Amino acid sequence: MDSSTIKKISPLYEYWNSDQDDDQEAKRLLMANNESPAVSLFSNEPYKWEILYQSIVREIVKGDQSSISGLKLLISTIKLEHSNKMLVEFSKQRVFDESIIEQLSEPIEFQTSKKRNLLRFLRILLSIFFNPYGIIIRRNKNHIYEKTGSWMNYIIRKR
Repeated sequence: MDSSTIKKISPLYEYWNSDQDDDQEAKRLLMANNESPAVSLFSNEPYKWEILYQSIVREIVKGDQSSISGLKLLISTIKLEHSNKMLVEFSKQRVFDESIIEQLSEPIEFQTSKKRNLLRFLRILLSIFFNPYGIIIRRNKNHIYEKTGSWMNYIIRKR
């Protein structure tokens, strides 16, 4: 699976490739589904949302069916028109087969799962801090992981 395909399907793709000025920020916030219990992740921490999105999609592509619930949670944080567009693109670009698209289309049940995957958790945590997807943050970096991610991106790009 081509990583650029995963990036382009993200509802934040245009945002990351913009100046991230106040107009772009307002446009991004209009995508938020304020009915979702997890909307603050999308609204307040777009960098973390994007890292989680790209990491989880890759986990599912590698066959980790347990990551589907994580992607469903992320999808729930954006309005229906944007989530439907994502699902169509996942199908059209053959990122996932139709059985996974169907699972992603089902309503999410907000409950905690007792099952944990420590290795997946550590990979995602490291991704948040080390920005392997080259996400460029132009706005204020309010969290330590945004600062380390930007720094790592700077170092990698200077090579």
